[in-house]
Amino acid sequence: MPGGFLPWILLIPLSVLSLQSVPDDDAGLDATTENSLPDPIFKTDEGRKTFEQGKELFEQRDWRGAGKAFTSARKDTVDRESRSRLEPWESACKGGKTLDRAAQDLVRKKYRRCWSAVEGLVKKYGHTPLRTSIDELHDEVYPILFLDLAKFEKEPVETEQAARKALPEDRTRITKDPDRIFEGESALEWRSGGGQGFDGFNFGRLPLASIGDVVMEDYRWLRISIHSEDDNFGKFTLFFGRDEISPNQAWAGTGGIRGLLRRDCYYHHLTIKKKGWTHLRIDLVKELSKNETISWSDLQSLYLFTVPPSHPKRLTIDALKLEVP
Repeated sequence: MPGGFLPWILLIPLSVLSLQSVPDDDAGLDATTENSLPDPIFKTDEGRKTFEQGKELFEQRDWRGAGKAFTSARKDTVDRESRSRLEPWESACKGGKTLDRAAQDLVRKKYRRCWSAVEGLVKKYGHTPLRTSIDELHDEVYPILFLDLAKFEKEPVETEQAARKALPEDRTRITKDPDRIFEGESALEWRSGGGQGFDGFNFGRLPLASIGDVVMEDYRWLRISIHSEDDNFGKFTLFFGRDEISPNQAWAGTGGIRGLLRRDCYYHHLTIKKKGWTHLRIDLVKELSKNETISWSDLQSLYLFTVPPSHPKRLTIDALKLEVP
């Protein structure tokens, strides 16, 4: 596409937006840890001692010994409620061996296998006291495989800082609604505009991340999770451009979208048409449309554009990251 236009995005109009920072919601998310679980009530001191012994063995990663202690202690609980408080501990012991194998994979530099195990452990044992150890392993292997471009947390990561300042205040907000969060404690809500005509007004332009200081050649995939409130179709383009992100940025003086898209860029089209989460893993080598006259080092920013005709949509965006080969 050297010197040309994007095939079906040519006539998307852009307007000048007044851009401000994003307010936060007040709500938060809680993770299950050993300290957040209430202790069971026992009939005798012996039962409590056995429970405490089980916790000590658990901390030592003696999963079998801890499991036996918790099973024995459960027999001395006073009621069903107390027994239910012991169940997460017993369940956590069952995941201990898988956790140990995953830790060994990390040491052996089998990072993909380790990561796959961590994801499975979170799903199966994330509600148990094993979560603390799972999170510790997660924090070790995650930065080896991924680079966060935008997490949409209270404090933005470095590559997200300029985009956070340039978000349209009237169309975006940081949410802490657990039903609309894929990772972490918050995500970005965006009301993308729809439209049918091409009268010079922007249907939607969302700054996501600055990539000027990222060695993009080190990464193979771009991941992004998008939640839709409805099943109306919405067309979008992920746009890697040469301009740096800045508040009150305007491209109208360059001929609107036509002028913008005459510039060298990389891009990827996508359609969101189902209700709920869509998790995208875009191959930066095979799935991006590229101007071959430029390289990644020429590009500075990543945006999400609405492409008309498209229905107005309320989207939640989370977990924008790069993944190594």
